[in-house]
Amino acid sequence: MRKRRFVIVAALLALAQPARAESAPPSLRTPDATVLALDAGELVLDIGAARGVKEGQRVELWRPLKLKHPVTGQVLADRFRIGTVRLVQVQAHLSLGRIEGELARAPAVGDTILVPEAPKPVAPAPAATTTTSAQLPAPAGQKATPYDAPTKETQVVIEDPEGRALADLVASLHGQGPAARADAYAKFLETHPNSRFAAALREEIEALRRLAKQVAPFERSEPALSRLKPGTAQEYAVELDARFTGAVVHVRRRGATAYRSIPMKSIGARYWAATLPGDAIGEPGMEYFAEGVTAEGRAVEIIGSATQPRDVVVDPRPVTGKNPDTLAQVALQSEYASFNTKKANDWLFQTEGSFAWRLRDEGVRAVRSGFGVLRGKGGSLRDLDELGRDPSNVGLTYGYLEAEIAPTSTFALIGRPILGLRERGVAGGAQGFFRVGNDLRTNLVVGGEVLGGVGLRGIVQLEWKTLPRVPITFRTEVTNQPAGEGSDVGARAIVQVGYQFVKDLTVAARGSYQGRTINHAGPGAGLAVSYQW
Repeated sequence: MRKRRFVIVAALLALAQPARAESAPPSLRTPDATVLALDAGELVLDIGAARGVKEGQRVELWRPLKLKHPVTGQVLADRFRIGTVRLVQVQAHLSLGRIEGELARAPAVGDTILVPEAPKPVAPAPAATTTTSAQLPAPAGQKATPYDAPTKETQVVIEDPEGRALADLVASLHGQGPAARADAYAKFLETHPNSRFAAALREEIEALRRLAKQVAPFERSEPALSRLKPGTAQEYAVELDARFTGAVVHVRRRGATAYRSIPMKSIGARYWAATLPGDAIGEPGMEYFAEGVTAEGRAVEIIGSATQPRDVVVDPRPVTGKNPDTLAQVALQSEYASFNTKKANDWLFQTEGSFAWRLRDEGVRAVRSGFGVLRGKGGSLRDLDELGRDPSNVGLTYGYLEAEIAPTSTFALIGRPILGLRERGVAGGAQGFFRVGNDLRTNLVVGGEVLGGVGLRGIVQLEWKTLPRVPITFRTEVTNQPAGEGSDVGARAIVQVGYQFVKDLTVAARGSYQGRTINHAGPGAGLAVSYQW
């Protein structure tokens, strides 16, 4: 009976309107174009004036989808309409398109374009033609004259708006379920209560609603997502009806216009899972909906929908006093270096603490501030080794402020003014360096230091950060410290090896060897600890 009713409706529609050539549904048509690139918010399409499109024309944007059946292994392919694109520039073979309205998905390279088919002209009904030509009798001596002899044919075209409206409704219901078809036919009868198709449509509505009751709804078990941590990836799993062979979850920040589509993986019979990306989980909240994909390749909105998504509250970020991309660090290091082990009359002891605030890779990269205590003894080789005189005592307590300016991410300039106190009063100094490479990765630092009353240093330092959790520093110095002008120049070789015991906490040991001559030299050692967050 149901098949007979469908045949009745089709026959009525065929009689109600002129015959038209059938066209394939949009999802089965060969794509007219492809999205080649996304450029400044516009879509680059491989279709142009040579294919007949014009500026201002609107085309449809479709998303191809391929999924592998988890049981049979069959690859299922289809596509879904996600929005409308208006052509803003049309050249011979390429066009630029701009999104119009709201999209169900964010556009991506590889999406396809369908140019809506122009409505086909309605074939005219057979013309009713009347041509009459009659000769009236003429008076004697005159020619007969034609009476009512038209020179043009008269055509009669029969229009059927109601039949056309019903045909368009039937075409628009392609792929819809029984309940949706029944509701659409019922609305048609509300606006056309006296339609000559009313009896057939009422029978069809009754049959479709009986069929809808026989089709069991899809089952699903929705997880409870009530609150999420900002910026943290979240595992999401759902139990769907066994008839689904695939699943997709779509997410976006609350207030965003486009969703991000994430295919879900099978993790067992009826269970599907995906990882919600952290960058989509931000204040004030996240919106999502999930679709199941049937064996026929049809996507069914099973949890929420594109227009009515589920909403999840995202916890506010804790107030830390700094932006998420900045880095703060505290460090403390202490070192003893002997230039003359034999007599212990040429040595240096220095302790320095610092606080650093790293802002970004380029521009003002970092600001550092710290303090230090330097103590030592020294003098010239002649005084200490030849004449046996007592060394000079050196002492300085100082503070400094340092800035690192990075024109690029791999090159930076570092400047540090120093102000300190000695027994004889105030002393000043400065450091200047340039860094090749990024400070968070392996880099080279070259520069020097001048320190009033203490001396000069030339420094070359390689910070090697290739081994995970094991930062290594190689450093060489040429210096006349600690006695300054009263001391001869010596050289130092330093190696420091650190280990990250827990996240962001590093402890390092330093070993060195320094000397002014082969007979005036000695070892050194030190420790350092740093913590960053």
